[in-house]
Amino acid sequence: MAHIRDHLPEFLLKEQQHDWMKLCREANEDPEQCVMLTNEWGLSYLSRRFEMEDEADAKVLILGPFLIQTPDVNSHTGMEQRKHMELEEFYRGLKLISTSKMHSIVNILEHAGTFRQASFRYVETTPQTARGSAKTNVERILEQTDEESTLIIDVRYKMEKEMMRAVETGDKEAFRKLHAKISNLYDFSDRFPNQPIRTMRNSLIILNTLFRISAERGKVQPFFLHQISEKFAKQIERFDTIHSLTGLMDVMVDEYCDLVRDRAKYGFSLVVQKAAEYLTVHFSKPLNLQHLASLCAVHPTHLSRQFKKETGMTLTDFQQKQRIEEAKVLLKTSPSSIGWIASYVGFDDAGYFGRVFHKLEGTSPSDYRKFH
Repeated sequence: MAHIRDHLPEFLLKEQQHDWMKLCREANEDPEQCVMLTNEWGLSYLSRRFEMEDEADAKVLILGPFLIQTPDVNSHTGMEQRKHMELEEFYRGLKLISTSKMHSIVNILEHAGTFRQASFRYVETTPQTARGSAKTNVERILEQTDEESTLIIDVRYKMEKEMMRAVETGDKEAFRKLHAKISNLYDFSDRFPNQPIRTMRNSLIILNTLFRISAERGKVQPFFLHQISEKFAKQIERFDTIHSLTGLMDVMVDEYCDLVRDRAKYGFSLVVQKAAEYLTVHFSKPLNLQHLASLCAVHPTHLSRQFKKETGMTLTDFQQKQRIEEAKVLLKTSPSSIGWIASYVGFDDAGYFGRVFHKLEGTSPSDYRKFH
């Protein structure tokens, strides 16, 4: 067995031995695949069994430890301060490996057993002036890389158009199918080596911009576009874990697609648009029909009748929907209690909030949080 290792804290050595034994056992049971293990300390390893043609016995190569996401040292409660500091220092010395880099390492391990000792020779250096216009091997390799990069860019923009079209029409499923195919095309790990959080944030910033453009093409009003894009821009910078950023992308897809379907301005009059904008901003305040009608410069009865005619919802139903949409985001991303969320979005009674939520979403707030 061969391995690459960093100097582990002494209290982790026994666990590492256990991890190595498990990796060897798993690799020998399935010699056709690489095996990955991440233990409770967030330390990851890769292993691969391969046959050496010049040796009688098979070998298991173990690489690690490394990290696949930023670890939370504070999650290990009850640890001595000395061990806590030692673990934190050890984490800082480890490599953070992105998904694309992981695939590259696995590809190398796949062919590790077939490597041969390569021969080499020395050549004399040639002065710059004597090279003339002849292209070096490095230049030719760079040209090949440029061609490959151009191909990737072409594919990326083609798929971007299809994804934008999915958001433009509010089709969540179509978007997710497309994104699953090209997730690696938005890998910026080379720009920010060992910074997976920054890499994910950059990807989400790009998607936020694409979603805004798509929603605009879907006839969403500028007011709503600014509101949602600003909200996600702040959340992208505030979230600081791989898990939370991954979940945020799903929320972005859902909300932009819902925005296209629910707030597209097909046939909406200026009066209805203004009323909808006000209720969306002031969703947590009690609905005052007289005040709202005054802002829209129409009679309260006319406003109620026209809003129902164009949107298919009463003003109260529309406001309740905005409240529930905001509550859904908080249930997905915030650890706050359901009672606090109910109060924040404008419900005085948590029980009534639960009934309205169930009516619109078909499930209770607590079950919704568990599912998501």
